[in-house]
Amino acid sequence: MRFLALWHRIDARRWIVTEISCEGCIRFIKTELEQRSPTFRWLNGLIGKRFTALRDSRLTAKELAEAKRFAAEAMTPPEVA
Repeated sequence: MRFLALWHRIDARRWIVTEISCEGCIRFIKTELEQRSPTFRWLNGLIGKRFTALRDSRLTAKELAEAKRFAAEAMTPPEVA
């Protein structure tokens, strides 16, 4: 993801966040790559669901719900230049 972000000149730090700990989060890179990169969409289609299932299997339902809530509150779309 980071290589593709460099290739597409994506800077995750330009997103406005309400939590300083969320600055530059890989979630922002993924969001932009889904919009800009056919290669990323293809790779994500191949392994995205497996990766998500693996990640989620390491969390309790409560932890997962809290993480999703926190992320939703912290994300604000970037300003259009």
